[in-house]
Amino acid sequence: MAEQACPAPFDRRSGEGSLVVCGFVGSFRPVQGRVVDDAVLARMRDRMSHRGPDGSGLWREPEGRCALAHRRLSIIDTSSAAAQPMANADSSVVLAFNGEIYNHAELRRELEAASPRPWRTDHSDTEVLLRAYEEWGLEGLHRLVGMFAFAIYDRRDPSAPVVHLVRDRAGVKPCYVAKTPAGEWLFGSEIRALVEHPHLEIALDDLALWHYLTFIVAPAPLTLFRGVFKIPSGCGVTIDSRGNARAWRWWDCRVDASDILRESDLSEEDATNELERLLRQSIARRMVSDVPFGVLLSGGVDSSLNVALMAELMERPVRTFTIGYRGEEESNEFRHAQRVRERFGTEHAERWIDASEVMGFIPKLIELQDEPIADNVCIPLYFLAGLVRESGCTVVQVGEGADELFLGYWWCQHYLEKEREVYAPARRGRSGLRGWLDERFSRWSAVSGEDAEIRRRARAGQALFWGGAVCWWGALRERLTPDPSAYHVETDCPVEGLLAESHRRLDSHSVVEEYLGPLRGRLPKPEILHEIPYLELKLRLPEHLLMRVDKMTMAHAVEARVPFLDADVIRFAMRLPPSYKLRDGVGKRIVKRVAERHLDPELVHRKKQGFGAPMERWFRDPDFSARTRAALERSELVKAGKLDGRVLFEMLESQRSGSGGHSFHLWTALNAVLWHERWVVGNLHCF
Repeated sequence: MAEQACPAPFDRRSGEGSLVVCGFVGSFRPVQGRVVDDAVLARMRDRMSHRGPDGSGLWREPEGRCALAHRRLSIIDTSSAAAQPMANADSSVVLAFNGEIYNHAELRRELEAASPRPWRTDHSDTEVLLRAYEEWGLEGLHRLVGMFAFAIYDRRDPSAPVVHLVRDRAGVKPCYVAKTPAGEWLFGSEIRALVEHPHLEIALDDLALWHYLTFIVAPAPLTLFRGVFKIPSGCGVTIDSRGNARAWRWWDCRVDASDILRESDLSEEDATNELERLLRQSIARRMVSDVPFGVLLSGGVDSSLNVALMAELMERPVRTFTIGYRGEEESNEFRHAQRVRERFGTEHAERWIDASEVMGFIPKLIELQDEPIADNVCIPLYFLAGLVRESGCTVVQVGEGADELFLGYWWCQHYLEKEREVYAPARRGRSGLRGWLDERFSRWSAVSGEDAEIRRRARAGQALFWGGAVCWWGALRERLTPDPSAYHVETDCPVEGLLAESHRRLDSHSVVEEYLGPLRGRLPKPEILHEIPYLELKLRLPEHLLMRVDKMTMAHAVEARVPFLDADVIRFAMRLPPSYKLRDGVGKRIVKRVAERHLDPELVHRKKQGFGAPMERWFRDPDFSARTRAALERSELVKAGKLDGRVLFEMLESQRSGSGGHSFHLWTALNAVLWHERWVVGNLHCF
C-alpha cells in the first residue's frame, strides 16, 4: 500500500482535536493585499451552519494575508478550549479541521514524550493534530488514523507563509479550493460556502458535466462549478507565499503485485480471523464519543455485522435506525432489520416516507448536494439522518466500502464473465463479420448491444470496467449528447498538478485510463478483479458514495463513521486473493464468513437488496412525471443542445406508460437539469 512521501520543502520541524466533525472555510492572499473582510467570511462560514450547530469561530492574521472560519459539531471534549480555528501558542500555526483522529490519545502520549509542553485541552484531537504538525510536519499524516479534511496556515517563517489543504486517505471528508480573478485563494468543506464570496462567479463547467453524465458524479478534481475544484482522496494542495499552488499525493490504495497474497500464503480461515479482528478494531475506534451514537441498520450483511460487533463492545443496547417507503412493503427491509434488533436487543427507531415528501424535498436536495450526485439513495439517507437527530443521536456507523473492497455487487461476477467470454477474445482480434454486426446493432440498442460495446472497447484498447455506476454510455450516450461542440471546454486549473490531461477531454475513458493505466500488465490474473476495487476507491467511493453520506448526514448535523474504510481494513482487503472475495458467483465471501459467526445464516446469505428509492414507480406517478417534463422543457441545458430533449422525453413517456427501465438515466439527467436551474439560473424552487 503506497503511503507516499509528503513534499519535503514543507516538512517543517520546530521541535516544538476534540473529535469535531464540522465545516471550515478560509481565504489566503499572500502577495496582492488583504483577504475578504470578516463579515463576508462569516457569511461564507454560516452557509454551512447545518454542519456545525454547536459553535462558530473566526481567526484573522494581523497582516491580513489569511483568515479561517469554522462551524463546530462537538463530539469529544465539548469544552470551549477545543474551539476552532485553533492556533498554537504564538499563533504561528493555525488549524481549521473537519473530521476525527481516532488514535488521538495514542498520538498525544507520543507528543507529550517528545515535547513536554502544557496542553490547553484535556483530550482534543484538534490540538493533537495541531501539535503533530508542529512536531512532524506533513510527514505526520502517515501517523493519523481517522477521517479528515483540514487547512493549516503556517507562518513560522513570516516572509514565506504557506497554506496546506489535506484530504484523508479514502476521501470520507471533502475539501474544495478555488481562486478568484483577483488572486485570492478560497477553500472549505462545501462549495456553497465558497460561492458566497462576491468575486467567485457561478458558472457551469461543461467538461465536468460531460463526465458527470458518464459517472453520475464529476470525477475529482472537477466539479460542476467552473473554477471550483475538489481535492482528490489521499491528496493535498500547498499554496506558497507567492500565491502559487501545487498538488501532491500522500497516500494511494494501490498495492504492488508482489504484495498481493496467494491462497498458499494465507488460508481462508486465517484470513477470516484477521478480517474479524480488523473490523472489531475499526468499530471500536469509531465508538469513541462523548455524545450518543448508533448504527444505520438496513438489515443487510454490512450494517448487521456493524451492530453485532458493536454489541460485543458495549454494556448498553446499540441504537439502530431504519427507514422504508409506504406502498413498497415488499422491497423494504424492515423485517430483516427487525430480526437483527431482536437478536441483539437494540434500541430501535424507524420511519416511513412517501413520494409526496420526496417531491417537496427535491429542491432542498439539489442545494444540499452542492453538485449533483445522481444516486437516489440520497433521498432515504437524508430522512434517515433526520430520524437519527430527532432521536437524540449525533454519531452513526455506516456500511459503505464493504461491497467495493470485497467484490460484493452482482456485476463483479458479470464483468468477470464478460472479460472471459467477450472482452478477451475481442482483444485477441476475434472480430470479423460478427464484430461488425454487433457494432452496428449497438447503435440502435444500448442494452442488448452490451456485448458490442464491450467488443468496441476491447478493439479500441479501452478498459472493460469503467465503474460501478456508469450511466450514459455507448450508443445511448451518443443520442443524448450528439453534438460535442455544444460543450465548451474552458477548464483552467490554477493548481499545478491537480487536473490531469486525461480529465480535460470529452472522453470519459481517459479518466478511467488515468487510474487503471499504471496497473496494466502488473496484476495477477484475473486482472479485472483487482481493477474493480482499485477504480472504485479512486472514483466512485470518494466522490459518489462517501459524498452522499457526508452531505445528507451533515445536513442534520449527524456524523457518519465508516468502519469498512479503516486504513488497516483497506490495506488487508487490497492484498487478499480475489477468490476469498468472489467465488462461484458469490461476492463478499470473506465478509459473509465473518458474519456467519454472529448472524443468522438466512440473513447472511439472502439475496442482496439495494437501499434506495422506488424511482421506477415514482417516474410513473403522474405528478412526478409532469414535474420532470416541465423541468426538462424549461432547461437551458436542453435548449443549448448539451442534452437532447427528444431522447429524454421519449424515455419519460416510456416510463410513464409502464414500459419502464429508464429511471436511472432520467434521474441522472434530471439532477443535472435541476442543479443548473438552481445554481446557475438561480431558481430556488426548481421542481
